[in-house]
Amino acid sequence: MKRLLAPLALLALAPLFSSCFLAAAAGAGYVVSQQVLPNHVHVAQVALDVDQVWPSVKETVGFYQEPGSEPTVQDSPRTIHAKVDGSKVTIEVEAIDLDRTTIRVSAEKYSGLAKDNATAAELMSGILKRLEKD
Repeated sequence: MKRLLAPLALLALAPLFSSCFLAAAAGAGYVVSQQVLPNHVHVAQVALDVDQVWPSVKETVGFYQEPGSEPTVQDSPRTIHAKVDGSKVTIEVEAIDLDRTTIRVSAEKYSGLAKDNATAAELMSGILKRLEKD
């Protein structure tokens, strides 16, 4: 009977160990999810507070913007409009929870006639790399 109780006790504790493992694994990285929506809108959800993400995004856009152009920054809602590689880029940063933020990047060329997936992807990549360093 004692031999049977030991494995059953371990099975009963297994959910506790697996949830701790998942919590530890989730804390290891900062990108929770990343996807490309229709119309080439790049979306990333990061496990960082919006107060840490927003200044980093503003600084990153400054590196990518065209020389001589000035980005339009709106703090509520957190939105940036800038010119990058001949495209009009829009970046939106939204707080989902205390340590969860969504970043959306889209880019248009030719006065909005065509979506610029390459520029949006490059800018999203730059933002995420910058957040990794911070």
